[in-house]
Amino acid sequence: MSTPEFEAFLARLYADPRSFGEDLRGAALRFGLTPEQAEAIGHIDREALAVAAASFERKRQGKRGAQRRSIVTRLLGH
Repeated sequence: MSTPEFEAFLARLYADPRSFGEDLRGAALRFGLTPEQAEAIGHIDREALAVAAASFERKRQGKRGAQRRSIVTRLLGH
């Protein structure tokens, strides 16, 4: 079931689940996934999805902060 398209949809879904609305199955079909893949997406636990998305966002924020600190450190010669 895992294809590059399926993985790309999941990555986008975990990055911003609210942008897909309530109908995840329909969003998956519009994205070009197969009916079987869309059905699997439609069964995703919304609460777990929200928790995972929040966790990934915190990790992204942490990496951005680390990159900014690294740049500042290099610029300041520390």
